[in-house]
Amino acid sequence: MAILGRCLGPVAVAAGAVAAAQFVPATVALGQWAPVRALPGGICRWRGPAGSGIALTFDDGPHPDGTPAVLDRLEALGLRGTFFVVGSQVERWPELVEEVARRGHQVETHGYRHEHHLWRTPRWVMADLRAAVGSLERCGVRPRFYRPSFGQAAGSSLAAARFLGLRTVLWSAWGREWTTTDHQAVATRIVRRLEPGAVVVLHDSDAFGPAGMWRTALRALDAVAAAVDEAGLRAVTLAELVGVPPAPGLPDQPSRPLPSKVAALGRPAANGAAR
Repeated sequence: MAILGRCLGPVAVAAGAVAAAQFVPATVALGQWAPVRALPGGICRWRGPAGSGIALTFDDGPHPDGTPAVLDRLEALGLRGTFFVVGSQVERWPELVEEVARRGHQVETHGYRHEHHLWRTPRWVMADLRAAVGSLERCGVRPRFYRPSFGQAAGSSLAAARFLGLRTVLWSAWGREWTTTDHQAVATRIVRRLEPGAVVVLHDSDAFGPAGMWRTALRALDAVAAAVDEAGLRAVTLAELVGVPPAPGLPDQPSRPLPSKVAALGRPAANGAAR
């Protein structure tokens, strides 16, 4: 038994180290409640510098119901946003990615499949992120930022992003619109945490959440925009907020003409949601 214990000791230590490397980084999700803006080297960020800007970010798209409606509302309110898109959704509706970029917003990656990472192998996470980057590059967009699904930044998530030259970004203010249909409650949660450099997360799709989630986020935008204006802040893209220069090679915003079919995507639902 003593010999077995001596043999298993190093194994247990090694297993513990592997588990720590995978699970301990998941605590970065708590960064939104801590007075920290970012970890060194682009490992993870929750806020931008304390200037006059904030970043409105939207997860889980693109989708022909929610994305056009959110784009229309941002345009009406004079706001700019950053869209963290899911690769599997990008492959279904690449025209919407082009429309987001054409309207002057930023497109970044939210992974290829919207799944939890804590129980996935590093190989799976790397393959997922590679596929996500590839889906955007085929649209003419080279992502620079990455937000893991559910904000679940496991050790493998952070390592894969770092290897592929992406900066992991979570958020400092959230509406939690997947928990309610009350858009005022969503807006209140965000406004409470508005500060210079804030990174706000909302959703332009309910593909991975409760039906109608994006409609609640959409209806909250007016109150959020009013609070941003009252605080003397500006809604800018994430790249502008943190001062990241344009990526080399592929353009960040596709210059190809917008396909005519994009204009028809999702319009009936979008108009109905705005009422």
